[in-house]
Amino acid sequence: MGVFDNCSVLLELKNLPFKEKKKLKSIVTLNGGSISFIVNKQCSLVVTSDLSNLSSNRLRSIQKNQTPVVGLDYLYKSVERGVLLSVDEYKMDTSSSPDPPPPWKSLQRAPLTYKAEPPKGPTSSEGPAVEKNNQFRIYKESVSALPTFPDDFHVAKYSVFGQENGSRFCVLELQSAKGEQGRRYRVARYRKDDVASKKAAVMDQLVFLSTSEEAVDVYKALSEELERSELQRMSSLPAEAPHLGSAPLEQLLLEEKLNSGELSPDVAAFVELLWTEALGCLGNILRVPISRLSLNDVSRAEGLLLQAQRKLKEGNEDEASSLLDEVFTLLPHREPRPQSPTARFLSQKLDLCQLIRDVLNVSEMTMNDPKPSSVGKYRALRCHIEAIPRSSSVFQNVAALLADRPVQIQQIMCVSRAVELETFQSEIGNVKPLLHASSPSNFVGIMSRGLLLPHVGVEHHGITRTDIGNLGSGIYFGDAVRTSLRYAHPSETDGSRFLLVCDVALGVCKNLYKRDQTLTEAPQGYHSVHGVRQTKKTTSDFEDDEYVVFSLDQVKMKYVVQFRVEGDEQKDFSPDINLTAEPIEPEKNLDLTSEHVEEDLENVKNPLKRIKAGLLDRSGQQLPLQAVYVKCKLMDLLSQVIIFQKYTNQSSVPIEAKYVFPLDSAAVCGFEAFINGKHVVGEVI
Repeated sequence: MGVFDNCSVLLELKNLPFKEKKKLKSIVTLNGGSISFIVNKQCSLVVTSDLSNLSSNRLRSIQKNQTPVVGLDYLYKSVERGVLLSVDEYKMDTSSSPDPPPPWKSLQRAPLTYKAEPPKGPTSSEGPAVEKNNQFRIYKESVSALPTFPDDFHVAKYSVFGQENGSRFCVLELQSAKGEQGRRYRVARYRKDDVASKKAAVMDQLVFLSTSEEAVDVYKALSEELERSELQRMSSLPAEAPHLGSAPLEQLLLEEKLNSGELSPDVAAFVELLWTEALGCLGNILRVPISRLSLNDVSRAEGLLLQAQRKLKEGNEDEASSLLDEVFTLLPHREPRPQSPTARFLSQKLDLCQLIRDVLNVSEMTMNDPKPSSVGKYRALRCHIEAIPRSSSVFQNVAALLADRPVQIQQIMCVSRAVELETFQSEIGNVKPLLHASSPSNFVGIMSRGLLLPHVGVEHHGITRTDIGNLGSGIYFGDAVRTSLRYAHPSETDGSRFLLVCDVALGVCKNLYKRDQTLTEAPQGYHSVHGVRQTKKTTSDFEDDEYVVFSLDQVKMKYVVQFRVEGDEQKDFSPDINLTAEPIEPEKNLDLTSEHVEEDLENVKNPLKRIKAGLLDRSGQQLPLQAVYVKCKLMDLLSQVIIFQKYTNQSSVPIEAKYVFPLDSAAVCGFEAFINGKHVVGEVI
C-alpha cells in the first residue's frame, strides 16, 4: 500500500519551478495518490507552497468543503516516515484572510513571539533562556514558512535528555551545513513523549542562525532549559527509539560505537560464533588454510567457474571438466572433484568463492593476525552489533514477526551498517520490516558488506552470480518465518539458525501471480515486486509471499535473530573470548640502555624505500606514469589532497594491475579509477 492510497490531492504551486512541480506530483502518484484539479467532496487535501497562491474562489471552496490545506513539508514528511501523517500539525489557517502577507516576511529574523515549549511536566518558572536580545525566532516543524536548510548537514554537538524510568525523551542537536554564502547553523530539538509508540519524533524547536557563536549560545540555553525540567541528561539514546534524532546523528553515533572498542560478552560470543562458522565451513572444504589463498586466486577461480558454466550450457562437458581441474588447483579441496560437473555444483563453488572473498577481506582488517582478539574480529566486520534485552519492547516486536511458526529465540542482535544509514532510500515510502535468511557461514560476509544482488557485477565484487529466483535477479524477502526456514540451515558450530530482519523500502510494489525470471529491475513506474501467495481464492505460482527489490539502497539491516526450531540439535559452544583491543606482546629486554636504543635507531631502514608505489602489474613492475595533477584544499587543521594520475597499458592485451599507496603520515580516504570510460569506485577499509 502507498502512503497516499485513496487520497485525491490538489496542488497549488504557482511560484515553484516546473521541475519542482513535477517532482511533487510524482511523490503523490508514485505513493498511491491521485491528482485533483477542483476542490470538492472527493478532494482529500490541498497542498500549496504559499497561501497567496489560493484565489478567493478556491478559498471559498476550501472553506465550504472543509478541505485541509497543508504545506509542502506534509508530503515530504509523510513519505519519509512511510505513513499518512495527521494534518493537524501541518494545517495552514485559511480562515483569516484570502490575501496573506508575502512569503518573504515570514522568513525574516523576528523577535520571539512565543515562548519555547518545554517537554510536558514541571519546569522552572524562569521561562526559556533562548530569548537572547530578543533576536532569534523559534520555529516548529509544522510551520509552513520554515526556512530552508540543507539535508547534508553535520552534527557538531548533541545531547540526549530523558526520564530515568519514563518514556519521554528529547535530543538536542547543533547542526552545521555549507550554504551558498558560507556555513549555516541550526539548533534542533527532537521530542518523543512515548518512545514505545510507532509515531515519529517531532521537531518542536528549530532555531536558524548565521554564526557559530550564536549557535553555541542558543544550544547552551536550550540545554540549560531542558536540565531545569524533569528530564535528565542521558549518555545514549534509548534502545526503543534509536532513530530519535536526525539521520546524520544516527550515523555519528554508529561511528562512535564502532570506534569505542567496548564489547559486551554476549556480542563477543556472537562474533566468535560467526567467525567460527565461516572458518569451519572453509576448513571442512579446503585442504589448505585460508591464509594461503589470495584474492587473486579467488578472482581467477571465479572466472574459470563462469567459463565452465558457459561450456556446460553449450554441451561441452570435457572442457568444463578441464576448467574445473584448474579451479581445484587454485583452491585445493579435501574431496576430489566430481567426474561430471553439474550446474548446481558450479553454482555452489561460486558461493564458496564469495565466502573465501568475504573472509579474506575481513581478515585484512585484523592485519591477518592468526589469533585476533574478539574486539579485532568485531571491528573487522564494520557493523555495530548490540544485544537486545528480552524484557524490552523491541525484543517483543521483533519476536512478533516470527509468530507464524513456533521457534525458540535464543537472542536478538540489533545491527547497523554506516553505509546503509547513509544510502537507504526511505523517501521511496512503504517501508516494511521483512525477513531474509541465509546459511550461518555467510553471515561474516553479510555483516561486513551487506546483502548482494544475484547479478552483482565484476566492478563491485568480482563475481557474476547465476542463482536467479522466481522473480529474477533481485534480493528476496518474506513476511513469514516458514518461508525463511528453507534457507536458514542449522549451524555446524552450535546448531542454531540465523535470520535477518531488514527495513525494506518497497515503494510502489507491483503484485505478480506468475513467475518471471527475466526481471533485472522493477517494472516501469514501480519500485519492487510482490509474488502473491496462492490461496483458495487466489490462483498463483507462489507458495508464499515473496518481496523482491533490485537496488541495495532499498535495504537496511536492523536485527539478526538467532533461533532454533523443534528437532534442532543443540551443540555446546564455549569460545575463548578476548576483549582486549590489541594483542599484547610479551615484554623483552626492558633493561636496554640509551646507547643500545640509539644504535638500533640508526640501523632502522625507511620501510617506504622498499615499496614500489603507483600502478603495478602482476609481476610487480611499475607501469609508466604519463601525467599527474594535484589538487589541495585546507580543511580545518587538516589538508585534503586529490591526486589525478594517468597510466596507459603498453601491452596489446588486458592486464591485471594493482595500485600501491606510498603513504606514511596521511590516510587514504577514497580511490576512484576511469578505465576505458568506465568509472570504478574503490572501497577503503
